[in-house]
Amino acid sequence: MPVSRPRPFAWDILFRALRFFYLLWGGMLLSTLAFYGRMKPPVFFWQWPGFCRALMGPWGRALALGFGLVMCLAALREVWELVDRLLQRFMGEAEH
Repeated sequence: MPVSRPRPFAWDILFRALRFFYLLWGGMLLSTLAFYGRMKPPVFFWQWPGFCRALMGPWGRALALGFGLVMCLAALREVWELVDRLLQRFMGEAEH
């Protein structure tokens, strides 16, 4: 089994930053749409009206709000790791 090498610093920071913005934007969008009741399923989902009623009902909105909040918390964790990685890099280089 080949040994996996860590990604270069610039690529690691770039991927973490993109993942942070994706999680933050998606979490805020999903939780805002769920909170204000503006979730609209696509047209092809209306072939199953029971599913759409469940999705638009209070339990579906609560589930979407929960997923949105989990995404926002994941974004918070991701930015925490991003700043930690940056500080380790710059403080580690300052000691040399």
